[in-house]
Amino acid sequence: MQELSNVIAGKYEEIIEKIKSFSDEYLNEEYKNICVAAAETLCLNNEEVIKKGKSFSWAAGIVHAIGTVNNLFDAKEQPYIKALDLYKEFGVSNSTATNKSKEVKKLLNLSKENMRWIIDAEGNVSSKEVAVTTEAVNAEFKDQPLKVIIDKNFVIAQRIINYAWHEKNYKNKAKFAKEALKIYENCPDAYIILSKDSKLNDNEKKELLEKAVKAGQHMLKIENLENADFKVLSLKVSEPFFGAKYTLAMHLWRMNQREEAIQNAFDVVKYDKKDNLLVRGILSSWLLIEEKYDQAKDLLEKYETDYLAHINYNRVALFYKTGKLKEAEGALRRAYKRNPFVIEYLLKQKRVPNVIPSIPKIGDEAEAMVYANLGLQVWNDSQMIHWLKEMKRDFDIINFK
Repeated sequence: MQELSNVIAGKYEEIIEKIKSFSDEYLNEEYKNICVAAAETLCLNNEEVIKKGKSFSWAAGIVHAIGTVNNLFDAKEQPYIKALDLYKEFGVSNSTATNKSKEVKKLLNLSKENMRWIIDAEGNVSSKEVAVTTEAVNAEFKDQPLKVIIDKNFVIAQRIINYAWHEKNYKNKAKFAKEALKIYENCPDAYIILSKDSKLNDNEKKELLEKAVKAGQHMLKIENLENADFKVLSLKVSEPFFGAKYTLAMHLWRMNQREEAIQNAFDVVKYDKKDNLLVRGILSSWLLIEEKYDQAKDLLEKYETDYLAHINYNRVALFYKTGKLKEAEGALRRAYKRNPFVIEYLLKQKRVPNVIPSIPKIGDEAEAMVYANLGLQVWNDSQMIHWLKEMKRDFDIINFK
């Protein structure tokens, strides 16, 4: 946790202790985890407010607020407890508990619509596993719904990770990541978050990212990718695994361990058919930078109709580098139509900003910036740049610029 004053730190510990004690006797692990997360968030972000109330009042208010949006007081649900019994166990009056509950709801934006604080319906089952049913991955699977058994604790841990990604500073992110790992050790995103600690060296970060990849494999129950069921890898639940692979690849490239980086990127492109992370574009740039032209050719042919700037401008670069100037000219015209902003960045007529948009739209200037970040290395050749200038001059004339 962030450092708190001695007064609030002591109160925080008392609140957590009371919540855990009550949950162990009357609720379940899901309720305990989410109530503890609520208490932590309150104490981190509302220290002055928390100082004004007694620890058992806040503990009662937190459990009451979480219970209200999760139907804790509905006799048809499990777990169930009467509100009066809750007040009695915490030693508070009706008015104290409900007033603190209202305060908690306001501070945490608690409602049935805010899924951050809603316990999964599956959380009430006694089994340690949750059956996750996918929608049809494609027409082939429509008549055969696919079920993958996922540990229930992964679902809980992943919800905590979702809180972590929304936090603004690393300390808060790391706190949630560690909490997630206590609940489920095979949580890839938790290791990814911990790898972002600026105090770690590159090898320590690499070690954490390798743990993230292994955690993803264990979570999906995959020994090796070659024998994995593509239907399983098409599920949304596989996204943290591919995210770990991608993040590891990027880190390895920065460490100049390029062969290993390329192999991890190839794994993502090969086994993640959707490639929502757009790894194909980055991989095509890496292959050209490393002069792996045959592999680049195979990859680019696979994405012949792709609209990504990476794919289209790298196709131009490949044709030029392999002496196919006529094909390069045609490819450049097509690439220019799909994103006309790229050339100015490659010619350094515009500077790539230090902060690059993370989710650009295809065809806009932000996408050009993202491509140029690696593309400047792909096009790091004086003859290529001279040729590109001549081609741009022709485009400018045609466009009456």
